[in-house]
Amino acid sequence: MIGTKKKPIQEVLEALEGYQKVGIVGCDGCGKTCATGGSEQVEEMAKMLKERGKRVVFDLAPNTTCNLNNIRSFFTGLEGAIKKSEALLVLGCGGAVQVVRQLTEEYGYTIPVKSGLDTVGHMDTIIPGEFLLEQCRECGQCVLNSTGGICPVTKCAKSLLNGPCGGSQDGKCEVDSNRNCAWILIYERMKAIGEVGKLNDYLGPKDHSKAARPRTLYVKTGEVL
Repeated sequence: MIGTKKKPIQEVLEALEGYQKVGIVGCDGCGKTCATGGSEQVEEMAKMLKERGKRVVFDLAPNTTCNLNNIRSFFTGLEGAIKKSEALLVLGCGGAVQVVRQLTEEYGYTIPVKSGLDTVGHMDTIIPGEFLLEQCRECGQCVLNSTGGICPVTKCAKSLLNGPCGGSQDGKCEVDSNRNCAWILIYERMKAIGEVGKLNDYLGPKDHSKAARPRTLYVKTGEVL
């Protein structure tokens, strides 16, 4: 899941300055879970823009706005409304913004596509409706099989691969005493599943070229370039 948070309304208005007729595209997938871009938030944004003198030409919230093939069906029949719009405001992740932009280009429209949200990372639902926690750095070289399903690259403040640093005390992180030491969590998990002996195996340095962006994943071959 991609985590997002709302931009301040003033920042949104600055992005839309000079554009009176606006179409709003939300996301009933990750955006809905984050309470930033679902149907309810799209309705709220439409109301705020109208109160500030904007004309909302259309609004919709596809279930996965980052999927180009998916949103094509949602946009079918809206070509006229898009053409009437002076700008589109996307309440979705950065990927969703760029997919909507790509779709308008396919239609042959040179319409500005603006973002109403800030993307904050790959998140996992821990307490639904309360908070989301980032647990994966998407590094392209997963070590979870060696660390009990707990990612040290993300959870350790120093991204250490072979045990805790010397500053860890009482199970807490040296960098943030309110944060559990990732390697204590890993040790306890490995002990519980009977694999603690595997922690003696050395994990070599990361090949950071595998995290170089932008990456392309070829679905049929599994190749990443």
